[in-house]
Amino acid sequence: MPFQNNYANLVSQKSEAHTRLIRDYDGPNPDFDYIVIGSGIGGGTVADDLADRNPGKRILVLDAGSFVYPTHVYNISRIPNGVVAGHFGADNFLQTDTPQQFIGGKPQLVFGGRSIFWSGLIPQPQDWELDFFPATIRADLKGEYLKLAGERMNVSLTLGSKARELVAYFRTSPIANDFDIHETPRALHQPYLLADGTPADKFFVEPTGVFNTAELLINQTGLTRPELDLNGRGLFVKLNSFVEAVNSVPHDWYEVKTTNTVTGEQRSFYTQKVIIAAGSTESPKLINRSSVFHTLPADIKQLVGFGLTDHPVSSESQAYVTSVGNPRIDISPHDHAKIIFYSKGKLDANGHVQYPFNVEMNVNHEYWHLRNNDPSAGLVANDPNRTRVDIKFSFANCLDDQNGIYSHANDGYTPYISFKRFADLDDLLNSRFPAVAGWQKNTADFMTLLNQTRDRIFNEFNDVQVLTGRYGGYPGEQWPFGWGTVHHACGTLRMPWKSNRNSAFNSRSVVDENLKVHGTTGLYVCDMSVLPVSTAANPVRALAGLALRLSHHLS
Repeated sequence: MPFQNNYANLVSQKSEAHTRLIRDYDGPNPDFDYIVIGSGIGGGTVADDLADRNPGKRILVLDAGSFVYPTHVYNISRIPNGVVAGHFGADNFLQTDTPQQFIGGKPQLVFGGRSIFWSGLIPQPQDWELDFFPATIRADLKGEYLKLAGERMNVSLTLGSKARELVAYFRTSPIANDFDIHETPRALHQPYLLADGTPADKFFVEPTGVFNTAELLINQTGLTRPELDLNGRGLFVKLNSFVEAVNSVPHDWYEVKTTNTVTGEQRSFYTQKVIIAAGSTESPKLINRSSVFHTLPADIKQLVGFGLTDHPVSSESQAYVTSVGNPRIDISPHDHAKIIFYSKGKLDANGHVQYPFNVEMNVNHEYWHLRNNDPSAGLVANDPNRTRVDIKFSFANCLDDQNGIYSHANDGYTPYISFKRFADLDDLLNSRFPAVAGWQKNTADFMTLLNQTRDRIFNEFNDVQVLTGRYGGYPGEQWPFGWGTVHHACGTLRMPWKSNRNSAFNSRSVVDENLKVHGTTGLYVCDMSVLPVSTAANPVRALAGLALRLSHHLS
């Protein structure tokens, strides 16, 4: 039975605002040079770059979602992104919530995908994390594509003089022996700044805003034009198009079979190059219900949907402070900084990674990502008399084959997911952290590591009033982890990978180093499902780099 809006909370409509801004492809020609399934960070970026590189080609972007917003929510509202995102999470899987099993969040299946709801953070994976990527991909990301991804995503230049001052201070502190310290990069257009962070004397007219792929695709398609040649070349978009299957047809072509989520109409499109970019939960489900699944080698079939992995992120430690260092650098309640301490991946005497995590630090966190687009409403509420600092730890994580998506023919499009809850610290200590770092620590040793690192940072400040308990399991202490989420989940259609930091690369993977599905002639994947590790850094920059690399390969 075809898809019949099986996902609760999926927006299925074709609004007048949509049709006046971008024209859904309704031409008679079903053949394209490239078909991209999904319009989020992976799909939107690769489609936009393919259109730039190949002006003579026909490119079709299909998305099950509707036209909800034409830009990032921060460009239209001061409401926090996570709050808005929660209103659009689609129920595309089932799970049983137990003390050992749970994954949080739901994917936003809309035009632009999660790129219109995300935080905009694009920290860069470090060498010790890139060691989990195959050598050719690692070299390409380091040599070109991570930098290019930052440029394409409008990497922010600075959050101001106070942020720069704090970074400069911490780079002289003892913690800089173990961490590289930077202002946290964001995918945020700052047209009023030069590359060195100083103000420009010539200004663009467009507003500052957070990067998103909805805008990329709107810019490519242009305003709806009745005279548009739908049989011609260029990039076309078709929303409300749930892809039922990707089927092999003669002469190395593929049929991409769709169901319209508004009308129920079914239509097929054809191409020799398909790029699946529907996300870590949707993409493996799509491959499972496609004829191409049956052509995969038996050992590869077993990997489809499994390895689902997120990076454990701790709860926050918070403190009030007045200044940092001696001589003192004053920090007022109206100052702001968002700083990342990248682990250098240094090894201890046993060859283990000492700090398999980054530390994210905010000064007056409530300011870091909101735009005051309603001046009459005043500033965001804060304590006018005290400055708050918060820090949290973001760990890397190897793929976990005990997590997976149990797709089958009669699952009603909503299969069960198994995902080990991060609050189960025993599993992290006995399985996850030994794989990514090599070390074995008991609970007490692990809590000591977190607390000592926290204290190394807080002790650089003056007049510290700690607001949260130390990490631990005793009364008055805070447990460090809760659960993972689908938002950064990866690994369900993996590239060549390593089960742990000391193992050899395993070529038994779903996609090869060019992101092509093994055993196929022109089926590619370009979303976080291909990642071979969940990096400590937010993985979006790595994904955008892979999308640009794939576009170059296909062009």
